[in-house]
Amino acid sequence: MDIKRAELKVTIAKLIELAYSTDNELTVKLMAKSGNTKLTVDQNGKATLSGAAGNLTFSGSPALEQIGAKIKRVSISFTRGNDNNVKYTATFSLEIISMSVSGEFDIEALILSCSGLLCRAARAMKGRNQALEHQYQQIMGN
Repeated sequence: MDIKRAELKVTIAKLIELAYSTDNELTVKLMAKSGNTKLTVDQNGKATLSGAAGNLTFSGSPALEQIGAKIKRVSISFTRGNDNNVKYTATFSLEIISMSVSGEFDIEALILSCSGLLCRAARAMKGRNQALEHQYQQIMGN
């Protein structure tokens, strides 16, 4: 089990994209407009994004599949920074260990990177997943 911090940061971006594809309006309110926001994922993949603007529950399993370890819990705290920046601190509790990462990203760049059915179809094309992974790494500060 060789998990890199860059992989965890990309996983955070994927979780936000899953929230956005579930309810884009509430996700934007929570991530871009409210103050502090929290994202938790349990061992069954149930994800909850919560903050002053409300709560959003969705499946986080697709974002966790590539980690390659059994997830017990993911906890991510987001705080609005300057302009479109969002600061985060995340703890991934795995089978044996816990790993933490922190950083900041431009929420507008992340949301505009690729969401919705059209982009999902585009990702299915050869090489698209790799390009999206690279884009996530750049946005998340890798």
